[in-house]
Amino acid sequence: MTKKIQLMCSDIDGTLLNVKRDIAPETAQAAAKLPKDFPIILASSRMPSAMYYLQEKMGRLGSPIISYNGGLVLDDNGEKLYSQTVSLDFLETVIAHQKDYDYNISTYCTDTWRTAKSDYWTLREIRSTRVQPVYTPLDEHVAVLKAIDEQPHKIMCMGSPRAIDSLISTLKEKHGDEAHLYRSKDVYVEITPKNIDKSSALETLISKKYDLTLDQVIAFGDNFNDTTMIKNVGLGVAVANAAQEVKDVADYLSSYTNKEHSVAKAIEKFLI
Repeated sequence: MTKKIQLMCSDIDGTLLNVKRDIAPETAQAAAKLPKDFPIILASSRMPSAMYYLQEKMGRLGSPIISYNGGLVLDDNGEKLYSQTVSLDFLETVIAHQKDYDYNISTYCTDTWRTAKSDYWTLREIRSTRVQPVYTPLDEHVAVLKAIDEQPHKIMCMGSPRAIDSLISTLKEKHGDEAHLYRSKDVYVEITPKNIDKSSALETLISKKYDLTLDQVIAFGDNFNDTTMIKNVGLGVAVANAAQEVKDVADYLSSYTNKEHSVAKAIEKFLI
């Protein structure tokens, strides 16, 4: 750490949130001790609307946001600073494959979540993110996006491990490495543009908005999609429940898991 830390960036699920998948009072209280103008940026695979209530609890509603693992960066006015999407051809391959299997397909375009029906997976996402989808029949999905000149920032497929295995094989066969397939659990896969990550998105944001560099940032993470961010910032913190890959590149290994308020404890240790 060569420069004073001027900004905090945190992953959400598995890092910032507690066992109830919410901001713990301890974390909100730690954030409240920071100066009001100290930037706290949330970086997640979530859509923007699934992050606003968390910003509010951290006292930073209206701050810039890094969504879809770096595929979309919004400034404090909600304007796009950076945006990368998956092609509609790719989405058509997913929809065609789904006809032989029964799994949920969800698309996320800017700040709209579309899915075909209210099933187990949809209801689980609603509970987790507090966002309601726009119900769109699968056979109309591509036409709807073409009509509004949108492409997905993220496609998420949720279903049986067998179905997801088959989908991944099909996508690799037909599209090679055109997109990034992120499978943190065997029952779903998140599909995002190939050359995105939280680190490059954060670098773009802080240089444009705050005139800062990555070595002036403290960042928190737990999973593979946090690795480059944790590696490249001035002070990268891995929570105790982090994947080994994240721990291997971190500057500081917390003794506490997300369920034990690891971010709050690190704020107290390094920023207050």
